[in-house]
Amino acid sequence: MTRMRDKSESGAALVEFALLLPVFMALVLGMFSGGLIYNQKMDLTHASREGARYGAAIDKAQRFSNQQSWASNVRDLVVARSGGDLTAGSGTTAGISTDGVCVALVSGSTPTATDVDHTTAGGTSACFTDSSSDTGTRVQVSARKAGKLEVLFFARVMTLTANATAHYEGTG
Repeated sequence: MTRMRDKSESGAALVEFALLLPVFMALVLGMFSGGLIYNQKMDLTHASREGARYGAAIDKAQRFSNQQSWASNVRDLVVARSGGDLTAGSGTTAGISTDGVCVALVSGSTPTATDVDHTTAGGTSACFTDSSSDTGTRVQVSARKAGKLEVLFFARVMTLTANATAHYEGTG
């Protein structure tokens, strides 16, 4: 036996669905967009760590076949390992955040202009202030990229940043 509906309830399910659909879509789109942003952040983190390890293992005075400097070669490796998320921009220049990669060879607990060598950030500044207890020579790699978190009702531009430091093992 079929149940008869009250005429005042016809279309109620459709109205409820129409009210819940935007909320559900915002949640789904937000989760998807958040997952993409998180994946980009992880790509930056892995690329900057790999670049710092690479820069720490090679000699800064080495002659490279591509005729580029030590810092440029480290930067190019970070860009290549980022999964297409980065460009070869400067990363940071005089405290200004831009998309790209910054590489510096620093020494001391708080590097000054005289403690920074072979950098892609203009030659006289560290990429970031690290909290390393290592006062020796170390490689700093900073990667920055703009990311956009989108939810159905709003969008927010975020700056994704990854910093890595490695003790410099090279000579020269």
